[in-house]
Amino acid sequence: GLTAYLSGDTGIHTEMKTVVNEYHKANLAVLNLGQNGGNVTSTAHSMNELVRPASVILTHPNEAVTEGGKLRPATRTAALIKQLKGITPHLAISGRTMEFDGKAKCIVGC
Repeated sequence: GLTAYLSGDTGIHTEMKTVVNEYHKANLAVLNLGQNGGNVTSTAHSMNELVRPASVILTHPNEAVTEGGKLRPATRTAALIKQLKGITPHLAISGRTMEFDGKAKCIVGC
């Protein structure tokens, strides 16, 4: 079923692979992009190689990510999305509720 990982305000760490991916098998990540220890490249690496979720919700970006509900292309968040491999990204948009199935596929509010 659905297993979610909330990154909190941490940077990259080894438990992302051993505990979050290999033990818990998280298939949905809620990734806080705020003032953590990562940059776009290390953040993408943590998702692509360590956590390896099917979907990721990008939250707390500390930048204006959307305009009219659409991704602004010149953002750090857009740069991160371009580096994700095989992971479906979802923007956390105020007032929108998302629902995911057991395989971390967004089925409502996508």
